Amino acid sequence: MLKRIFFLSGIILFSGIVMNNAYAYIDPGTSSMLLQVIVGALVGVGITIKVYWEKIKFRIISRTKK
Repeated sequence: MLKRIFFLSGIILFSGIVMNNAYAYIDPGTSSMLLQVIVGALVGVGITIKVYWEKIKFRIISRTKK
């Protein structure tokens, strides 16, 4: 999984360096969609932390007691 993420990020960075100018613009709908993706990801991380909070708390407490 981690190799796949590095591979995809490398392709994105490489394509950004190699591509010529597109002479395009970003319309408000695109920036609104990007904002929704960012907010959705943050909410997803928050819900995941809430669901697994007992396991996270147990690991933190067990490390501090040692």
